[in-house]
Amino acid sequence: MMLPNHLNSMPAMTSTCRPALWSVRLMFFLTGALFATWAARIPAIQSQLDVDHTGLAIAFAGLNLGAIVGLQAGGFITPRFGSRAVLRLVMPLFALSLSVVLLANNLTGLSIALGVFAFANSLVDVSMNAHGVAVERIAGRPLLSSMHAYHSLGMISGAGLGALAAQAGLSIRLHFSVVSLLIAVIALFGSRALLPSAVDTASAPVPDGFTAPRRARHWPKRLVILGGVAFCVALAEGAANDWAAVYLHERGASSSLAAVGFGAFVTAMFLGRLAGDHLVSRFGPVRPFLLGTMTAGIGMGAALIIGGMWIGIVGFALFGFGISYTLPVALSASRDVSEVHPTRAIANISTLGYMGFFSGPMLIGIVATPTSLAIGLAVPVAFVFLAGLGARAVNIREQGPVAITPSGDRSQTYR
Repeated sequence: MMLPNHLNSMPAMTSTCRPALWSVRLMFFLTGALFATWAARIPAIQSQLDVDHTGLAIAFAGLNLGAIVGLQAGGFITPRFGSRAVLRLVMPLFALSLSVVLLANNLTGLSIALGVFAFANSLVDVSMNAHGVAVERIAGRPLLSSMHAYHSLGMISGAGLGALAAQAGLSIRLHFSVVSLLIAVIALFGSRALLPSAVDTASAPVPDGFTAPRRARHWPKRLVILGGVAFCVALAEGAANDWAAVYLHERGASSSLAAVGFGAFVTAMFLGRLAGDHLVSRFGPVRPFLLGTMTAGIGMGAALIIGGMWIGIVGFALFGFGISYTLPVALSASRDVSEVHPTRAIANISTLGYMGFFSGPMLIGIVATPTSLAIGLAVPVAFVFLAGLGARAVNIREQGPVAITPSGDRSQTYR
C-alpha cells in the first residue's frame, strides 16, 4: 500500500501530523456539539410530540440500539476503508441526521430517527477514535485524552447554545437545521487535513516475537479486560451525568445550585482530559490510571459517607477529574492488543463502554429505590475501584514515533 512521499518517514508532530491532530480534535468537538444540541432540546421535543416519560424511555431504547449496531458496523467498515474515508463521508451525514429528528411526528418516528442519529454517531465515534490512535501512534506521544477533552468542550458549547436557543424561543426546526447544516459544512472542509486512510487499513505494529495474523473478530483476554475497564468507568460517568443534580438537590441544593454542582463535574472532566496526556507522557499509562480511579473512588466515597451539599459538589468534581482520562487511556491501549486489528479493538471496547454508560443510571435507580440515593451512588464508586484492578491491562510498550515506509508498512522507533 503506497503512501504519499511526505508520509514515508514521519517523526513526532511534523507539519503533516499537526494539522491532522487539529482536524481530529475538530471532529471530537463537532460530535460533542451535535449530541448536546439534541440533548438540550429533549424537553421541547417531548412536549411537542406529547410523549410521556415511558415513551421517552422507549425512544432512548431506539437511540441505544442504533448506537450499539453502529459501533459494530464501525468496527467492520473502518479497517476496510480507513478512518479518513469513513470520517469524511459519515461526519457530514451524521450532522444532517440531526435534522431527521424533525421528521418524526410520533413516538415510533422519534425512535427510528434517534436510531439513525445514534447509528451515524457510533460510526463516527469508532473512526475518529481510530484516527486519533493513529495520530497518537505516529506522533509517538499520548494525545487521545486531550482529543476527548474537545468532545467535552463541544458538549458544553452545544448545551450552551441549546439553552440560548430555548431561551430565545427559537423553534426546534430552525435550531436543528442551522446547526446540522453548519456542522456538515465545517466537517467537510475540516476533515481534509486528516491522515491518509492507509494509516489504519495497513497492519499496526505488533509486539516483538508475535507472528500470528490479526483476526478481525476475536476477544483475547487482554481485550476483555480493557472492555471491562471501559464498562466500569463509562458506567460511572453515565451515573454521575444523570444523578449528580438529583443527589445534590436531595442534600438541600436549589435547582440552580444543583446545576452548578453538575457543572463542576463536567468542568472537572474537561480539565482532567486536558491533563491526562501530560500525566501519561510523564508517568506512563498505569500509574495515572490508578491515580484517576483512586481519586474518583475515594473522593466520591468520602463525600457519600460524610454527606452534605457542598461536600457532595467537591465529591463530584473529584469523581469527574478522576475518571476523565481513564476511557481514553483504555482506548489507546487497543493499539497494543496484537491479536486484533486496532480499529476492531476500539469498536469492541467502545461497545462495552457504551453498555456501561447507559446501564449505570438504570442500575443506580434500581438500587436506590428500596434504599437511598447515597447507597445507589456507592455502585459507581465500587465500579471505579473495580476498574483500578485492571490497570495493568492499559500498559503499552515504550514507543516512539512510527515511521511509515513507502510500502505502507510501519516500523516502530523505540525509546
